[in-house]
Amino acid sequence: MNPIRLVTPNATLYVGEVTDIDLEHQRVEIRQGLYGHYQEPRSLFYDHVVISLGGVPNTSVVEGMAENAFDVQRLSNAFALRNQLIDTLEQADIETDPVEKRQLLTYVVVGGGANGVEVVAEMRDMLIEVTSRYKHIEPDDIRVVLIHGGPRLIPDLPESLATFAEQLLRHKGVEIMFNRRVSKVEPGRVILDNGGTIDASTVVGSVGVQPNPLTKELPLEHNSRGQLKVSRMLNVPGHPNVWAIGDNAEVIDPHNGKPYPQTAQHAVREARLVARNIAATFKGEPLQSMNYRTLGQLVALGHRSAIAYVMGLKLSGFTAWWMWRSYYLLQIPRWDKRLRIMFDWTLDLMFPPELTQLKVGQPVPAASARRRNHAERSDEVPAQRS
Repeated sequence: MNPIRLVTPNATLYVGEVTDIDLEHQRVEIRQGLYGHYQEPRSLFYDHVVISLGGVPNTSVVEGMAENAFDVQRLSNAFALRNQLIDTLEQADIETDPVEKRQLLTYVVVGGGANGVEVVAEMRDMLIEVTSRYKHIEPDDIRVVLIHGGPRLIPDLPESLATFAEQLLRHKGVEIMFNRRVSKVEPGRVILDNGGTIDASTVVGSVGVQPNPLTKELPLEHNSRGQLKVSRMLNVPGHPNVWAIGDNAEVIDPHNGKPYPQTAQHAVREARLVARNIAATFKGEPLQSMNYRTLGQLVALGHRSAIAYVMGLKLSGFTAWWMWRSYYLLQIPRWDKRLRIMFDWTLDLMFPPELTQLKVGQPVPAASARRRNHAERSDEVPAQRS
């Protein structure tokens, strides 16, 4: 990760949580502190405000997903999922009940878009690579299931690439369920729309994102998904000093008349344009319009394989994986950080993944916490006096 102070050395940084945006008085209220622990809110007045809060998991589409499933939208959630995977292996290795062991080693990913495919591929690779370290777990004991509501994976990509991804995942041992939706997620169980169930200790939700709730509350024009409608210059109609980008904004692609996808590729270009246009307003210069043509999409499939659709060119396998890593490496600010990452990636090619769990306060689904607490209570034995 790049410390934001090194990336923006000339900016004044306020660490805290935005609690309100008052458009009438041009004021933003924040609660300071990494965890908002400084309770007295602070008001910041602005000449221009850029709304780039990022999206939140769209867990409302499935009952119980918010409480009982992991998401990987943020780094802390990814840490929590990694800890969960290791924890299930540790518990399964000493579990004597075959039914309980089967549930511990069953993992379900809901959603077969680009994010869901990347997550399930990396999960399967990690779980299989480390099973040799556990005496009582065989690779065949591990069950990884991907549930997708559509007829094929990654609908944004050409069908031939989606087929390649499907075949590779199946070769890895991933079970794929097409045209099937999850109706409910319960603690330790996934309920399908056909009434079927899957007992699984770990469920990952990858069903897309929605705008930040704070964005939805603003008295501005929204689309049906709750995103702010913005002009091609990326400011909000009727509010020339209010700008919105990323997951919270509907930005129309002039080349096809459709909204730009909610990806980093587009958010980065939007951020650059907003910075340029805000500077232009102070200088009295004309504003520029968003006129970016999407380059394509890259999806990692784990174990040095990927698929890519770039400028009409379809690639798969190692070549696509090399392109994927190279592209994202170049998007990271500062060369010292890039070199560190290159060194880490090189080590990853030569050594298996570490199994260290980092308990640093990252969130876990409420159901997992309840189950863990219940197990701890059931294992407690009253002290006996001799």
